Amino acid sequence: MTKYALITDFDGTITTEDIGNALCLHYGLTTPQKIEHAYNSKADAREWMKSHFGSVKTTKEDFEAIILQKALVRPGFKELCRYAKENNIPFEIASGGLDIYIKPVLRAFDCGPIDIGSVTGVIKPEGIEVSFPNYNGLSMEEFKESRVRHYKELGYKVIFFGDGPGDFNAAKAADMIFATSRLAALLQKNAIPYNHFEDYTAALALLRRENVSLSAA
Repeated sequence: MTKYALITDFDGTITTEDIGNALCLHYGLTTPQKIEHAYNSKADAREWMKSHFGSVKTTKEDFEAIILQKALVRPGFKELCRYAKENNIPFEIASGGLDIYIKPVLRAFDCGPIDIGSVTGVIKPEGIEVSFPNYNGLSMEEFKESRVRHYKELGYKVIFFGDGPGDFNAAKAADMIFATSRLAALLQKNAIPYNHFEDYTAALALLRRENVSLSAA
């Protein structure tokens, strides 16, 4: 029986829209045109996060209220989290987003415990302090790919879920890809097979059919 591990992006993957981008637009930090340019120019995601969120003056309560107005979790994610936990299937988030908006969304939608590798944010009077302790000195793209390779080295078949160019290297390293949006277009351009992704129900059905678990041989 196959051993599976699951790795998912957060913004635009777990959620139906990119929460980081939505917050930047809400606070007037950028424009849709500049966001698109950042994707196309392959701008350094770490510097982008620092420069944009560093000027946001807010409180924890106001910040989380705005997040929960904008966030919608895709169908099947909560159920997939529970199935993975019940069957000892490794499942983690590898994200370029801030933990201070990822965690409130997961709590609000009752998604249960899940390992999170993301950017760290601390709300301070002068702005949001952004740091990257989870990345271990890697770029966002390298970090995501490293999580896929970590589980492959342990003998798992890795399923990766993503939506953006920053997910491309991780997707290529995975055994099975569920992709949407810019990532799907990039995979098509490079003739890399993937499963079209609207929600997590197809992946959940796959795991249930195969009845996979951590203890599988």
